[in-house]
Amino acid sequence: MTCCLPSCVQFKAKPLSPEASAASYAGRSLSDPGLRQFLAEQRASDGGWGVDKLALAAAYFSPDVRVARSLAEESTATIITAGQRPNPVLTFAPAYSPSLAKGVYPYNFTPTLSVTIETAGKRGKRLAQAEADAAAAQLRVAAAAWDARTRVRAALLALYAGRQNAELLKTEVALNEEALSKLQVQVEEGEVPALDLTVARLALNRAKLAQHDAEKQTTTAREQLAGAVGVSPEAVDAVRLDFSDFESNPSVPAEKAREQALYHRSDLLALLGDYSVAEALLRLEVAKQYPDIRLSPTDQYDHSRNRWGVGIQFDLPVLNQNRGPIAVAEAKRKTAAERFGARQAAVITEVGTALAAYHTMRAKVQTARQLADEAAHASDTTRQMVAAGELIPLDLVRREIEASASNMAMLAARVEAQTAAGQLEAALQLPLRSMR
Repeated sequence: MTCCLPSCVQFKAKPLSPEASAASYAGRSLSDPGLRQFLAEQRASDGGWGVDKLALAAAYFSPDVRVARSLAEESTATIITAGQRPNPVLTFAPAYSPSLAKGVYPYNFTPTLSVTIETAGKRGKRLAQAEADAAAAQLRVAAAAWDARTRVRAALLALYAGRQNAELLKTEVALNEEALSKLQVQVEEGEVPALDLTVARLALNRAKLAQHDAEKQTTTAREQLAGAVGVSPEAVDAVRLDFSDFESNPSVPAEKAREQALYHRSDLLALLGDYSVAEALLRLEVAKQYPDIRLSPTDQYDHSRNRWGVGIQFDLPVLNQNRGPIAVAEAKRKTAAERFGARQAAVITEVGTALAAYHTMRAKVQTARQLADEAAHASDTTRQMVAAGELIPLDLVRREIEASASNMAMLAARVEAQTAAGQLEAALQLPLRSMR
C-alpha cells in the first residue's frame, strides 16, 4: 500500500477571493495576450472591433460561456471515472491459536485477493454514456457562445443607433434654432403671428429632449456592450468599434434558413446528445441484469502448511433483474425525445417569425429611403428657389427640418431591420451574410 501512495493525486488548496475576482474583472482588456492568441487561433481580422470580433472576445471573457466551458470540463472528466476498472481488494486476516499441541506452529495467515470481472461490456457502455454527455456539454458551450454573440450584437447596435441618432438630432436642433431665429425677426416685423414662434419653440424643445434620450441610449449601450463582452466600459472605449455590419440587409432564402436551424443549431444538437446519453444509460442498465464475477484466490498458511483455493462470487438475479433502473432509463430516454421534439417545434416557430419580421423590415427600409430621397430632393429644389428669390430662407430651413426628420425615420427603420436581423441570426445561429 505504501508503494502506491506516491502515485496518488495530492490536494491543492485554491481559495476563492471576491476581491481578487473583482480586481481581475476590472483589469480585463481587449489587448489581453490570451485574448490575442485566441483571436489568432480563430483567424479574426486585425481591423476594427465589429460584431464577430467582439463576439469572439465574449466567448473568451463572458461569464456565461466560461460557466458552460467549466461544465463541459466536468463532463469530460467523468470519462476517466467511466473507464476505470474496479480495483482488486486484498484481505489479510492473521490468527493465533495458543492451545495447539507443542511443536505445532500457532500462527495462521490467510491473505485473500478479490478481483471483479465486469460482464456484458458494462465498462464500454459506461464510456459511451460519458462520451455522449461530454459531447452534448461541448455543444452547449457553442450555444452559450451564440447567446453571448446575440447580446453583443444587440448592445453594439444600440450603441450605433444612439450615436447616429445623436448626430441627426444635433443637426435638427441647429435647424430648429435657426428657424426660431428667423421667425423671431418675422414676428418683430409683424409678418407672422406670435403663435408661430411658440410652435417653433415647442419643436426645438422636443428635439432637445430627443437628443438627451439619444445620449442616454449611447451611455447605456456602452455599459451593456461591456457587460456582454465581459470587460469594463473603459476597455471598450480603448478600441475602435466597427459598425459596418449594420450597413446592409442581405437577402435570406427561407428554405435554406429553416434547414440551417433544424439541422445545425447547437442547442438542438445538444438535445440530440442528451438523447444519446439516455440511450447509453438504458444499454448500461440492461447490461446490469448480468452479474459481475468476483474471483478470490486464497493462500492460507495454516500450522506450517500452505493451502490454496479459489472463491467465485456473483449475485443471483432471482429477486430482481434490475427492472426498476431499466424502467427509469426508458422513461429518461422518452423524456429526452420529447424535449428534443418540443425544442424543434419552438425553433420552427422562432425561425418563421424572425424571417417574416426581417423581410417586412427590409421593405420598410426601402420605403423610408425613398421618403428620405424625396425630402432631400425637396430641400435642393427649395434651395434653388430661395437663390432665385422665389421663396424666403425660412422655407429652406423648414424643408431641411423635414429632410432631417425623414433621415431620422430612415435610421429608425434601419435599426428595426437590424434588430430583426439579429433575431434571425439568433434563430439560425449563423451570420446572415453566410446565407447568401
